[in-house]
Amino acid sequence: MNFEYDIFVSYCPSVAKEDLWINEWSSKFCEYLAILMNRLTDKKPTILFQDDLMARSKLLGNESTKIFSKTAVFVTLIAPEYFKSNTYLKELGEISNIINNKSDDSTQKVNRIFKVITSPVDEENEPDFLKNELSYDFFEINRYSKKAKTFEINEEDELYEKFWSTLVDLAYDIYNSLNSLMASEKIKHAKKEKEFIYLAETSIDQKDNRDILKRELQHLGYGIFPSGRLPDNIDELTVVIQDYLEKAVLSIHLMGAYYGDYVNKSKYSLIDIQNQIAKSCIEQSEKYNKLFRIIWIPNDLKPSEQRQSLFLKRLKRDDARLKTEIIEAPLEVIKSILNSKIPQIKKSEEPKVKDRIKVYLVYEKNERGNLDKLIKEINNNNYLTLVTDFSSDNDKIIASHLESLIEADAVLVYQGNSGKEWLDSKIRDLIKAPGYGKSKSFKSIGIITKQNPDKSIMDFISHTKITIEKEINPSVIKKFLDPIK
Repeated sequence: MNFEYDIFVSYCPSVAKEDLWINEWSSKFCEYLAILMNRLTDKKPTILFQDDLMARSKLLGNESTKIFSKTAVFVTLIAPEYFKSNTYLKELGEISNIINNKSDDSTQKVNRIFKVITSPVDEENEPDFLKNELSYDFFEINRYSKKAKTFEINEEDELYEKFWSTLVDLAYDIYNSLNSLMASEKIKHAKKEKEFIYLAETSIDQKDNRDILKRELQHLGYGIFPSGRLPDNIDELTVVIQDYLEKAVLSIHLMGAYYGDYVNKSKYSLIDIQNQIAKSCIEQSEKYNKLFRIIWIPNDLKPSEQRQSLFLKRLKRDDARLKTEIIEAPLEVIKSILNSKIPQIKKSEEPKVKDRIKVYLVYEKNERGNLDKLIKEINNNNYLTLVTDFSSDNDKIIASHLESLIEADAVLVYQGNSGKEWLDSKIRDLIKAPGYGKSKSFKSIGIITKQNPDKSIMDFISHTKITIEKEINPSVIKKFLDPIK
C-alpha cells in the first residue's frame, strides 16, 4: 500500500481557556517529534499536523477522511480535556475506521496508531476503538501522593529527561512501523527473521527500569511484546499473552515493591498472571520449546505490602527450575546477563557440534596457585578447563560464572581459605543451574572444603552424584574424573 503522508499528528486545539497549557504542550511536542523523525530517517518524512489538516480543509476543501486514507501512521494526543470535544472524538473514530477497514495483509499487523497520554485517562471515558492501541505515558504518578505530573518540555524541569526518553521510544517505534509498511521484499524478509522478547508489564516503581531495558533491547534489534494494552479480562488476557509467548524466545519479568491491581474475573494481579502463564507455557507445550524465562528481583527491594512479600517468596521457592532463571542483583547486572544470555538462547536452537568435555573450576582469585596441578591433570585427559576471567569488572564476572555453569559437563568447587558464605553461594548456584538454562545434569560435581557442609547442602548431596574432599591429591582427582569418563 502506497502512502502520500507518513505521519499525521492529531490533537484537539479547542479547549477551555484554563486548559490552554495543553495546546502549548502539544505544539512543542509536534516540533520535537518532527526533529527526531528527520534525524532517524534517510528521507525526510512527510508529517501532517492538526493545524495542517484544518488549513487544507478550509483553503483546499480536502476532506479529512481522504487525507487519513493516504496516511501511514497516526500519533493521537490524548488528554482528559480532549474528551469534552465531540469533534475530536469523531476524528479519532474516522482514523480507527480507516485503519481497520482498509488495511490489507501487509499492513493489518503493523502498529499504525500511537497514543500519547499527557495525564491519566479514565477508562470509562476512553473510546473502545482506542483502548488496545499502543500508548506512551508522558506523565508520572508520584508513588507517595498518587498525583500525576505531565513531563514538562522545559530543561529546568526534573522530568525533562523522561520526556525525551519517552519521545525517543515513540520515534523509534514509528520509524519501525514506517519501515514495516514499505513494500520491499528485503524488509518483509527482515521482519520474518526478527527475534521477539516478551517484556512483562510491571509495577509502577519498576516502570522506568522496564523502559530502560525495552530501549536497549529495541536498539539491539529485538521486537518487544506486548505491543499494545493488554486486556483486563482473564480469558482474553490469557489468549493474548500465550500468542505473544509463542513468538518470543525470552520472557522477562521485573518484580517491584507492589503486587499490582487485580485482573478482572481473577484473584491475581497482572504481574502475577503474566508470570504464571509464562511458567505454564514453558512446562506444558512444545509450541514454546524455544522460550526461556528470566525473573528479576532487585537486590535492595523492600516489598510495600504483605501480598507482594508472599508472592516473591513463592517465586523463589517454586519457580527456579528448567528454563527459568531468578536473578537478585542490581539493574546493571541483569543488563549484563541479558547481553550474554540472549545470544546463548538463540544458539541453543541451532544444532550443536560435538566438542571436548568441559570442566568448570570454581574458586576465588587468590586461590589460583593451588589449582595449577589440577588444571594440568584435567588438560592431560583431553578435557577443556573453564575458569573465571578475574580481569573483568564484577558484572561480567557474574555473567561469565553463570554461562560457565550452563556450558560445563562437570564442576569442581575449591574453597581454600574462602569463607563459608562464599561456598554456600556457589553450591546454591549449582542447585539453581537448571533455572539458569542448563538442560543436562552435571556428569560429576566435586567440592574441596575443610568445613562440614550444613543440612541444606547435605540434602542436595544426598540426591546428587557429588564428591566432597578436604584436599586435592591424585586419588581425589581420579575420583572426580572417573564419572566423566
